[in-house]
Amino acid sequence: MLLTSLESIPSPPLKDEDWIMAFVDRTCRPETEVWIFGSWESVTTALSSHRAGNCDSLVMTLVKAIKHLGPLPKSIHQSLLDATDAETNQKDVSGVSRKDYSAHILDPNIILCGAVHESTTKILEKLGLIKTVFDAGLVPNHTYVFDVTELPEPRDLPNGLRWGELKYENFATVRARTQIPRQDKTLADLPNLAIYDVEKGVPIAWVFVGIDASLTTLHVEEEWRGKGLAKMIALKLWREKMNKFWEHGVPNLTHDYVIRGNAASVATSESLGGKHIGDTFWVRLDMSLAG
Repeated sequence: MLLTSLESIPSPPLKDEDWIMAFVDRTCRPETEVWIFGSWESVTTALSSHRAGNCDSLVMTLVKAIKHLGPLPKSIHQSLLDATDAETNQKDVSGVSRKDYSAHILDPNIILCGAVHESTTKILEKLGLIKTVFDAGLVPNHTYVFDVTELPEPRDLPNGLRWGELKYENFATVRARTQIPRQDKTLADLPNLAIYDVEKGVPIAWVFVGIDASLTTLHVEEEWRGKGLAKMIALKLWREKMNKFWEHGVPNLTHDYVIRGNAASVATSESLGGKHIGDTFWVRLDMSLAG
């Protein structure tokens, strides 16, 4: 469902008109349920107090609208929620555990919003709507943007490796390599690319195109790291799996998120020419606080 303050989506907004838009799908729980964009996120100068107050009102109105959509629908991942494996406290590079990532599952008032711009996150904090469930607090994700037309062609794979795609039976391995909850149904719907060990017939690196067309779940098995495979698989994915996400006549831009503390992924993004445009956050909102 698309919620927006705009009166008409096909018509461009008035100059200096602030607006907000959100895609909401609560059936994705415990994965990301809401994606938000506010017009002020592209503003590079400080907002006037009047305009800032208007933005605050737009955010609060949006959260109230989500709250009043009706009863929480059944998750498409319900069978997995009923047998959740969120007990582990093992932490990733940012200090967040799988238990932290899944901490909101049992409370219908808590909703997970993904890739929330730092300016909008500050508004949500000011409004007192953020439910802190991470032991590590709010964890920033560095956002990098890439112009695909400026990227180099991917090199040939080393001997003994081949390109391929992940199969359903590989998804358990994918989920085991990340603390972020990933469900098989979601993974099956996302374009992916993998590198296989020819002799063993198993994937040793993989990556997906995320729901918001970002580079996501990039992973290289430990024994294969340091060979440039992460860069190679990212380049090939962007060149071969992204065309459906671009409109004709617009720049072929793509992006990824690198969680704070992941130095290897920061190095990969920067070596590919990624431009750091700011930080985003995955935040849990407590809608019971929205009135």
